[in-house]
Amino acid sequence: MNKIALAAALLALATSASAQLANKAYIGGAFGMSNVAVDCGGVASCDNDDTGYKFYAGYKVHPQIAIEGGYIDFGKSNINVGSFGVGSIAVDGFLINAAGRLPFTRELTGVGRLGLAMVDTKSTGFPYGNRTDGSTNAYFGLGLEYSFNKNLRGTAAADFTTGEVAGEEGAVRLLSIGLQYDF
Repeated sequence: MNKIALAAALLALATSASAQLANKAYIGGAFGMSNVAVDCGGVASCDNDDTGYKFYAGYKVHPQIAIEGGYIDFGKSNINVGSFGVGSIAVDGFLINAAGRLPFTRELTGVGRLGLAMVDTKSTGFPYGNRTDGSTNAYFGLGLEYSFNKNLRGTAAADFTTGEVAGEEGAVRLLSIGLQYDF
C-alpha cells in the first residue's frame, strides 16, 4: 500500500512540475558558418571562416522575454604561410543573456538577444604561441523562429561577440540554423 501511495505522490508531483514548465522552458541547438576576425600578424594568409555550433536552454519569465544560458563554439582561424599551416586561433564561450521575442505572425517570431559571453581564445603556433586567453565581453544576437507545431521551432540566428588573444581583440560571429524544443 505504501508503494502505491508513494507512486501516486510522485506522479502528482511530476504532473505539477510539468504543468509549471509548460511553454516556459526550452532547449535548442544550431550549427552554421562562423568567422573569427583576427590579425594574421603579417603572414601570407588567414582562413577566418569555419563551422561553429551552439547549444542553449531558456526559461520564459514572460511570453516575450526569456533568460537563456548556453555554450557556443565559434570555430577557429587558421594562419598560413604559403601552403604551410603555422598556427590557429579557436574561440568558444559560455553565454548568459536575455532574449526578447516579437511575433510577426502566428508561426514567425523575431528574436533579439543581449547579454554576456565568457570567451576562451586558444592560440597555437605563430604568431601568438600556445596560450589561452579568457575575457568577458558583451554578446548580442538576432534571429527568427518558425513554429512547426506547439513545441518544435526552426531557428535562424546571427550571434556576435569579441575574443581576445595576446591583448588584441577581434570580432567573432556565428550564422546558424537549428531547432528549438519548447517543453
